[in-house]
Amino acid sequence: MSQAKDKNIRYLGLKLFAAVVIGTGLVFVWSSTNHKNNAQVKDTWVDDAGYLHVLNIKLGKTTLRDAEIALKSRSDIAMYVYPQEHVNAGMRLEAYFPSIADHSKVILELKADELTLKQLQMRATMPHIYPNTVARMNLNPEDLPRVQLLTVEKLTLIPSIDITPELLEARFGEPENVITGEETVYYYPSLGLTAQLKKEDAARLLFQNPKAP
Repeated sequence: MSQAKDKNIRYLGLKLFAAVVIGTGLVFVWSSTNHKNNAQVKDTWVDDAGYLHVLNIKLGKTTLRDAEIALKSRSDIAMYVYPQEHVNAGMRLEAYFPSIADHSKVILELKADELTLKQLQMRATMPHIYPNTVARMNLNPEDLPRVQLLTVEKLTLIPSIDITPELLEARFGEPENVITGEETVYYYPSLGLTAQLKKEDAARLLFQNPKAP
């Protein structure tokens, strides 16, 4: 191989190496900047119409189908009947996400009138009673497309990490009210958030519109 050809090959190799280094640097700078910008985005907020936005879901407006797209996960949909002594007494239509991107769990309560609930109940499976007396009924598969179009009324987030009062305050500010007992409940009515913290149990963050839009 001639010296001129060898020199050209080495020169080309240096150019390719420099291009890789510069390209890698640009990707690193873009990723770092993008990460910082995303960290600063206020992803839980109430708009001028009174709708709460959380996890890219607009409560009272976003449908279950669009919520599954936003959370990048499919849900397990079922009807639940809670006993009178339960805080959620009555019949509820819920979509459960066992693991979203960060391994947190999400429960969406869907908005459905009494007539719709009764129609779904008539076509659902026989209830399965849990030890806590809550009953679950699986929906008729033919009703699932209809349910996909119902809107999300409430969102419960069960984080994959331990939530402390300090983390809660750092994220959402000082609560407007705190009630202590077997569990400590932090109220943020202006944000539509009720946070339940209990030792040796996962935290539950319930989001709902702070006022009826």
